[in-house]
Amino acid sequence: MQYIKYFDDSPITFFKYKKDYTLDYVTSNVEKLLGYSAEEFLSNKIDFESLIHKNDKEKIQEQFNCIEFEEEITLEPYRLKTKENNYIWIKETKKVFFNENNEKEICSYIQDITKEINLKQNLFYTNKIIKTVYDNSLHLIALLKSNGTILRINKTALDIIKDKEEKVLNIKFWNASWWISEEEKFQLKTEIKKATKGEIVVSEKNILDKECNILDIELTIKPVYDNNRIIYLVCEGRDITLHKLKEKKINHYNEIINKQLISITDKDGIIKDCSEGFCKLTGYSKNELIGKKHTVLKHPQTKDKLYRNLWETILSKKIWKGRHKNLTKDKKVFWVENLISPNLDQNGNLEGFTAIYNNITNSKKIKDLLVIDTLTKIYNKRYFNKIFKKFIKKFENFNKSFSLIIIDIDFFKQYNDNYGHLKGDEVLSKVARTLKETLRKNDYVFRIGGEEFAVLVTNSNENSILTVAKKLKDAIYNLNLEHKFSEFNRVTISLGIKTINEKNEEKIDKNKIFLDADNALYKAKREGRNKIF
Repeated sequence: MQYIKYFDDSPITFFKYKKDYTLDYVTSNVEKLLGYSAEEFLSNKIDFESLIHKNDKEKIQEQFNCIEFEEEITLEPYRLKTKENNYIWIKETKKVFFNENNEKEICSYIQDITKEINLKQNLFYTNKIIKTVYDNSLHLIALLKSNGTILRINKTALDIIKDKEEKVLNIKFWNASWWISEEEKFQLKTEIKKATKGEIVVSEKNILDKECNILDIELTIKPVYDNNRIIYLVCEGRDITLHKLKEKKINHYNEIINKQLISITDKDGIIKDCSEGFCKLTGYSKNELIGKKHTVLKHPQTKDKLYRNLWETILSKKIWKGRHKNLTKDKKVFWVENLISPNLDQNGNLEGFTAIYNNITNSKKIKDLLVIDTLTKIYNKRYFNKIFKKFIKKFENFNKSFSLIIIDIDFFKQYNDNYGHLKGDEVLSKVARTLKETLRKNDYVFRIGGEEFAVLVTNSNENSILTVAKKLKDAIYNLNLEHKFSEFNRVTISLGIKTINEKNEEKIDKNKIFLDADNALYKAKREGRNKIF
């Protein structure tokens, strides 16, 4: 059987067994497949069956027994352990033949199909991602072949164009009926060609809806890779018609269309896959995230209660929506809105979860700008008014006592006039920072005027608030900031206090509380400054 040696240069590995199932021959390319030489198999140093994955042995043995009744059988794919302790997937065909002595023998043809299996698995998770995005997205989404042929289109798009999916499948994207002009179709064909070369193409287009109204959409075409080869294109369109009508003269603060931010986990929360956009947002590579839990991103200030509620919801096979704070790999804070959808198998059993994120970090920063004083980085007067009302409401409803302290930097006008406004700004920042660092975490400090500050202290009485006020006054005094135009030769503060700890029949008037604290402050200044009243 000299022809068997031709298998040595083939991707097929050939085994031949005698009638008693002892190995009679194996091609030398077995070493390329499994790392063991043919001699090691023939001398029984390596037992082929010992290399079969333990979870596959029973299944393979059952199928192998069928060779008694059939002349040829192809086994289901199974895993073999290589010499380097890696597992590969193989496809095996066994065939019965009879030798020149009419003795029954068995030959086996084995082929490595690991890449094929991995591709199928990748396509499975890709479909999971697409299904989740399709089911939840408000955008128009189409999945194309790399040549521009439509493979899928989501319900949002179909509702707008009033068409059934089967009517638009297998046509070129640029030939679809919803595009208005030939020029636009030509541009689209060019843009798809760019995307097939690895570019992410963003443009604005016009389409016709089901009532023949012209809609403005922002279209993003993104390539999908497999082993550095582009296999699909994802086209995502956002309806910007109202935006274009209302804000034609205003530039967008952010580009609305971004790469989807997606991660997939098993049912224990272990990350199995994630998008490039998610990696870019977090600063981690895909290899660094896969196999980890999302706790690698958890911000220490995020409460455990949020995660308990999250898990209770998704383990009951419901969708969870929420927002939370996280940390990137280099410990930068980012905020996301998060939608987590359970992935179920055909029998309704929980397999894992798909999470879709929306980066809202910039929105949080804008919100912070509304309550933070730009110069001193402490809360501003706008936020003071809001928190002051909450303190009063807590007192009225739950009898939670509190104190208001109004603080003024002594002789600050003389400081500015003689040292200059830049130095004055430095003093304001240092005083603000010191006041904040001296207070407890559940107390508040605000800048409410030029050199004027307000402090709200919870659960206080006359004795405890005097202790707090003295700490604040001494902390500023001990900064030892030079002020030659003050009688103290350093920067000092005066403080006025109003404490609310007893209810009466009259409704609490926040203006009166503020006025009482302000009057106390001016008494402190009349009495010589650097004092508390």
